[in-house]
Amino acid sequence: MTDIRLLAIDLDDTLVREDNTISDYTRSILKKVQAKGIHIVIATGRMYQTARPVGLAMDIGDLPMILFSGGLVQRIESGEKLFEQTVDVSVANEILQLAKTNDWYVQSYIDDELLVHHETEESRMYEKGVGAKPVYIGDAVYTAPKGPNKLLFIAQPQKILHIEASLNKEFADKVEIVRSKPNFLEINSMNCTKGNTLAHMVSELGLKPEQVVAFGNSQNDISMLKYAGTAVAVANADDNVKAVAHEICPSNEDDGVAHWLEEHIL
Repeated sequence: MTDIRLLAIDLDDTLVREDNTISDYTRSILKKVQAKGIHIVIATGRMYQTARPVGLAMDIGDLPMILFSGGLVQRIESGEKLFEQTVDVSVANEILQLAKTNDWYVQSYIDDELLVHHETEESRMYEKGVGAKPVYIGDAVYTAPKGPNKLLFIAQPQKILHIEASLNKEFADKVEIVRSKPNFLEINSMNCTKGNTLAHMVSELGLKPEQVVAFGNSQNDISMLKYAGTAVAVANADDNVKAVAHEICPSNEDDGVAHWLEEHIL
């Protein structure tokens, strides 16, 4: 494969293992790819607080990361913000009030803080999974003081589908509503997707979509997989993600991204 100039790589269930780490093998392959002059962009639904440790573990320098599935671009080491678009505060508060009325678990992200009503099974699971430190604020969580970077609903997959359908009826033209895991439903700023933000970054670098390889596993990766000239889904990806991919690599637990890069790039 020739003239690949940029890699866009999702973290959870794509590059990162279930224990929130990357292997030494994956790290070494990424360093070798970077040494060939190929740009590496993390593209994740995570906040800076939880994406930064993975970026540091990758040891790829102070590179920009796409966070909140496209709503924020921030450098790994320095934390410099290069782009930010938050959810409209009035729309966010409508959604939060709906969550309160229906007793849906929701968490809000403002200024790199994870805001939660109170400690629950969902908040403990999220903290354990990605290392985020929740701030418990009671009913204040249902009234955002400013536009949040993201809202996240966590529930069993069937309930998530119900919440997704309910929100789409009222807010489909006001926010991006996308699943990042079967039990995670993200609410992001309108038109802020991984694909749109990646396209802007690629254009600024003077590159073309056909020079981009994107790796992903979930619904919030589809936009960047459709944008990239080469789209690779990991073996553990959702079926609708595999359907838009050009190739399938081994799972995140089997260092699938690194194996694909070693075979096709190095």
